[in-house]
Amino acid sequence: MKLVLILLLLLFPFSTFAQQYKYQKDSALFSQATILYDKMQYDKALEIINQLITNDNTFIWYYHLRGNIYLKRHYVDTAILNFNTALLLSPKEPILYSDRADAYYELQMPDESIEDYTTAIKYMDDDMARYELVCNRGNARTLKRDFEGAYKDYKTALDFDSTNVQVMCNLGGVLGDMGREREAILYLEKALKLSPNEISAIGNLGLRYISAGDYKKAVEEFNRIIELSPDNPLAYNNMGYAKLKMNKVKDALKDIEYSIKLFPENSYAYKNRALVYLVMKQTDKACADLMLAANLGYTMRYGNEVQQLIEKHCILKNL
Repeated sequence: MKLVLILLLLLFPFSTFAQQYKYQKDSALFSQATILYDKMQYDKALEIINQLITNDNTFIWYYHLRGNIYLKRHYVDTAILNFNTALLLSPKEPILYSDRADAYYELQMPDESIEDYTTAIKYMDDDMARYELVCNRGNARTLKRDFEGAYKDYKTALDFDSTNVQVMCNLGGVLGDMGREREAILYLEKALKLSPNEISAIGNLGLRYISAGDYKKAVEEFNRIIELSPDNPLAYNNMGYAKLKMNKVKDALKDIEYSIKLFPENSYAYKNRALVYLVMKQTDKACADLMLAANLGYTMRYGNEVQQLIEKHCILKNL
C-alpha cells in the first residue's frame, strides 16, 4: 500500500506571478524566461535567467525562478542554493520559504520542510495561501510519521475551506495511518461526492478497504483509477497487493511488475513484490527486492516493515 498525498504547491504560473512585480530593468527578458518556464522549456529559461543574474545579482525573483527551474529538473540541492541566496536578500518573503520547503520535502527532509512551511505561514498575509501552506506542512509531518500533527494541520486547513477535496483526501489518508478507518472512509466518500473522479480519493478509499480486509472492493477502486488513468503506477501496485491478499499470486506479480516498470523508484512496489516472491518461495528474489526498497528510502517513509523482513528472511536464514 502507499498513501496518496496531495502537495498543494504554491507555484503559481510564473507568467502570472511576474505580473505582480514591477521591474525597472530587463523586465522583457524576465517575462520571456517566465513564459518559457510555464511552457516547460527549462533549458532556454535557464539560459536567460543566468544572463539576467550576470547583469543584476540583487533581484530575488531571478534566483527564485532559477531555483524552481532546477527543482523541476530534479537538481534539488542546486535549487535550495538559489532559494538560500534569495532569502539572504529578502529574509521575510514567504514564497521563498514555501518553495525551499517543497525542495526539502522532495529530498525527504521533513524537519527542514516543516520549519520552512512554518516560517512561510508566519509571513504569508494571504489567507488562502496560508492555509495551503498549513496543508503542505501536514504532508511534511506525514513524511515524518507525525500523524497526529498532520491530522491537526489538515483539520485546520479544512476548517478554513470545508469543500477542499484535496485536503479531505489527505485527511482520509492520515486517519487511515492512525487506525481511524471509519472516519477516514467518511472523509473520502465526502470528497468523492464533491469530485467523483478524484483519483487520490479513490486510491485512498481502496487502501482503506485493504485495511478493512475487503480486498474485492479495494480491487474495484483501483480498477476505477486505471479506467481514469490507464498507466497509474500506484493503482497497479496497490491492486497487486490486494490480489496477493486474495491469494491471486500470479495476477499480483503481474500488476506489481507493471507498476515497477512505470515507476521504478517506488520503494513500496519492491516491498510488495518481495512479499509475492516470499509466497512463491523465491527467497533470493525477495531479499533482492527488500534491499532495493530499503535503499530507496522505504523505512523513512513507511516504517520498519522492510527492515524486519530483511532480518527475518535474509539475515537470520543465513546464520
